[in-house]
Amino acid sequence: MDPVTDNARAANEAARELRGTFRGDLILPQHERYETARRVWNASIDRYPGLIARCADTGDVIAALRAARRHGLEVAVRGGGHSIAGLGVADGAVTIDLSRMAAVQVDPDARRATVQAGSLLSGLDRETQRHGLAVTSGFVSHTGVAGLTLGGGFGWTARKHGLACDNLRSARVVLADGSSRVAGEEQDADLLWALRGGGGNFGIVTSFEFDLHAVGPMVTTGAAFYDLGNGRTVLEAFRELATEATDETTWAASVWDVEPGSSLPEEYHGKPVVSLVFVHIGDVEQGVALGRQLRRLARPLAETVGPVPYLEVQSSNDTAWSHGVRRYWKSHYLWELPDAAIETFLARGAATPADRPAVAGSLQARGGAIGRTGEDDSAVGHRGAPFEFMASTGWNDPGEDDSRRSGVRTFADQMARFGRGVYVNNLDLEGEDRVRDAYGAQKYRRLAALKARFDPDNVFHLNQNIRPAT
Repeated sequence: MDPVTDNARAANEAARELRGTFRGDLILPQHERYETARRVWNASIDRYPGLIARCADTGDVIAALRAARRHGLEVAVRGGGHSIAGLGVADGAVTIDLSRMAAVQVDPDARRATVQAGSLLSGLDRETQRHGLAVTSGFVSHTGVAGLTLGGGFGWTARKHGLACDNLRSARVVLADGSSRVAGEEQDADLLWALRGGGGNFGIVTSFEFDLHAVGPMVTTGAAFYDLGNGRTVLEAFRELATEATDETTWAASVWDVEPGSSLPEEYHGKPVVSLVFVHIGDVEQGVALGRQLRRLARPLAETVGPVPYLEVQSSNDTAWSHGVRRYWKSHYLWELPDAAIETFLARGAATPADRPAVAGSLQARGGAIGRTGEDDSAVGHRGAPFEFMASTGWNDPGEDDSRRSGVRTFADQMARFGRGVYVNNLDLEGEDRVRDAYGAQKYRRLAALKARFDPDNVFHLNQNIRPAT
């Protein structure tokens, strides 16, 4: 028997079974829309689901899940399709696609938002900002709310208002047996705890209820770009500024190669530079004063400081992290930033420019409300880490796959000696040990026990998987 043929037959039978009552779209490989529907954000992911069930409501999710299980098909779940590992699609699987379920309802008086799981951050931010409110979301507005929140959810407001999952009050979840329930702090509190950082291991969340906070509409941003020769001075200042920052301010630093066509001076195109960036969500004048720090460190090649709409900040990275580009990254939490780490960061894992792939490095300051939330209050691990490191690259030519990924791994491996743990949303397919590293041994054991309770057959395993305890 041919497993591929059998799988295709099972997917067709599942679609035929669903067709009479399914309110959304059922997309099979022979359909014209299939090629577009199977694509995800990371263009290096090239997988062929047996069936894409684009659901219209929770009833569709339940029906698609039950059909997949009846026909022996694996289940992948796609929200925004933005994971670096492409976890929303798998060869031969039923992809339960939530993209049609994107409604956002805001109660400004209660400061609450109910958000369907197919919503992107742009939709969430747009609706909440109509009322001068926000919940922590990420750095790229075409990211999905669901994946971001279930893995933790870090963004520019997290130091003040906590991670996205810290603001999650309840969630409607479809469990592996096809039942649906609302997990909240008074009902199914253990399930809510697991959803706050445990990823997609415990069920398919179809809607979220968030607390909202007053943010914007104007916030202050600053960005400055420096010659690599000033890199050590800039990174030492970043270390100090991040440590001294109030909760309203988040700092980030990067080293990267300037692309042709950049607004930076032409003599730097193709060469490495260092950048220092902040976002301040408090008083605008205080933010402008912070911007003066940027030119005191060293002479910038260019700089911008001033108030901008919060929505503009939230979408400012969209072009740099656009769809249709091959992507790879590796990440670590850093528990300190000694001088040796700064030197390693600036070197980017290569001895000379000639043998250095175009790998960027970033350092993101954490802390604030993230660290003040109790370590045991959610599944999120390593709350006390003050910094997060990432090595990343993007390219278009498949012939560069090996060299690009090798460059990232070399850089990340050299920074690993300064790190411990990893943000689960920044994991590629790196193995069970790295998933355990995202949570720590004690928290992982609790998650595995809850996995055995809510998904004993590990139906939801096409993710950063936590195996059920035995």
